Amino acid sequence: MIARLVLLGALIATGPATAIAQGAAMAPFKVVRSLQLVQDRLARGDHAALPMQRKLLELTDERFRAVTRKEFEDRRNFTALMVYAMSGGNPATLDVVLSRTMPAGTDRALGLGVLAYMRGQLPKAAQALADIDPMALDPEVGAYLALVKGSIVALSQPGKALGFMDQARLLAPGTLVEEAALRRSLPACITLNQPERFMTVAEQYTRRFLRSPYASEFADAFVEGLVAFHDRIGTREIDRIVSLMRPAQQEAIYLRLARRSTIKGQTERSAFASTRAREVARKTDEPEDPRAVLYAALASITSENARDVVATLEKVDPAALSPRDRRLFQAARAIAAEMLAPPAAPAGPAPDAQAPGPAPRLVAPAEPPAEAAVAPLPEPTAEPTVPATDEPGPAATETAAAPGEDDEAYRQGSELVTSVREKLEAIDRMLEEQQEVERP
Repeated sequence: MIARLVLLGALIATGPATAIAQGAAMAPFKVVRSLQLVQDRLARGDHAALPMQRKLLELTDERFRAVTRKEFEDRRNFTALMVYAMSGGNPATLDVVLSRTMPAGTDRALGLGVLAYMRGQLPKAAQALADIDPMALDPEVGAYLALVKGSIVALSQPGKALGFMDQARLLAPGTLVEEAALRRSLPACITLNQPERFMTVAEQYTRRFLRSPYASEFADAFVEGLVAFHDRIGTREIDRIVSLMRPAQQEAIYLRLARRSTIKGQTERSAFASTRAREVARKTDEPEDPRAVLYAALASITSENARDVVATLEKVDPAALSPRDRRLFQAARAIAAEMLAPPAAPAGPAPDAQAPGPAPRLVAPAEPPAEAAVAPLPEPTAEPTVPATDEPGPAATETAAAPGEDDEAYRQGSELVTSVREKLEAIDRMLEEQQEVERP
């Protein structure tokens, strides 16, 4: 370990140009060992190692581009090449080295399979790597290969993917490989409908790798699982795992959970998470996060307390919210306002035979009213999401109703007012459509 630390200092502290010059005189496997050391530091939460990793990847790339076929007579250098490639290396460099060194047999299949994976050619990678057992290789390579094979089949065969992730953890405990394996196991547990295993993996990650720079990806998967298993994972279990986190992380998790639960109509879970987020903020003497207020208001909204919800929402500063939460805020305020609006007067004789009778101010979820509520926001990409109208808002729904549909529209409007889930799912669809428009 001391030798590796000295090596790392010699390569990094001298600056990129000097490091590359020094690295050119070193065996490739020694350069890769330094890269692994930095990645292990990342796994333990040393964020300062991120720029070191970038520089070492550059250094390693330069070294492998200059590698000779004779150097590959040392088996350690081929092993190092595979580790580099599966550690975020450059596929073009791997292609150059494979063409120059021309490995045979299993080495060739491994190299071509990893290259295909790096290029996103997953079926080709799966075929090339199918007969290679990670447990039969050097643990240094086998751990990365297990992680790669698990990632390839994660969507099509989540059970098999979990098996590969377990192999990766077994072969490389305490490393960035294990961190990634635990993190990538969570979506597979959700797909396989295994809440107990999901919580076990989540606790292992929380106890060991919560300081990783990739922990935000864990947080996303953790919250998605809590939403998916909302009827099978209790609040006590959630509190137990979240209590292992730092206060700032606790608040972030509870806020994410409150938002996702709110949108999915899980009002009890949303109220729980919003309350916890506010409690954590009070304990740390931090200002209350406006998102907690917003989500708590949304979780409690009914036709009976709409006036109180409107008053609560008035306390939220939209400027303190993200663009997506501002859209959610405006849609929620519009829904509450509709609840307070007086019922439409009974239909009278229509002066124009072509004109429809008065319709309720709300119709089915995900129709123009919810979307029109976000139209004034300064996101030009929102425009293509909905057709342009001269009169946004409830008036647009009046012109959309056809004669003879008053009773059905009234029934739909009543259901919308009394069903929190329908209202929030309408907002969710609106936000998902907006996200699709914004996605490059």
